[in-house]
Amino acid sequence: MKLLHTSPIEITEITTDGRFGEFLFFADEAYVMTAGNHLTYSIEIDDDAVIEAGQLFYHDDAEKLAGLVTELAEKLCIDEGDAEALIDESKSIYDMDLDIEPEDMADASWDVQVFTARAAQILGFRAVEVEDEQGAAFMVSMMGRESELVKA
Repeated sequence: MKLLHTSPIEITEITTDGRFGEFLFFADEAYVMTAGNHLTYSIEIDDDAVIEAGQLFYHDDAEKLAGLVTELAEKLCIDEGDAEALIDESKSIYDMDLDIEPEDMADASWDVQVFTARAAQILGFRAVEVEDEQGAAFMVSMMGRESELVKA
């Protein structure tokens, strides 16, 4: 499948330094989350390399996610059932009674999305389909794959 990513700057190197680490957000249509100029990149990714967030804990190897679930549960001071629900997007951080200031909720929800992408990676997938403010989006591991980004 062909996916698109927009960026306010040229991408020359993928690192783990940013909010989403090695993962970039893609969609099947370009959408722009920056006010200024932007570049659009495309990649081709095999459908078999993508898992939907809601399918993570139905995977045959879902037990491999236990450590990740525990890590998120401890980070947010929640039980592991709620951590699983956040990772698979069956619950939203906005619907939970957490000790997080309202102005920090967006950051916390983005942090949860990284756990979702990491879960997909642990299960051997390159990408995970998630829902965001624009609808379906794909978090794709791009570490060492900069050459796959094609300016559209």
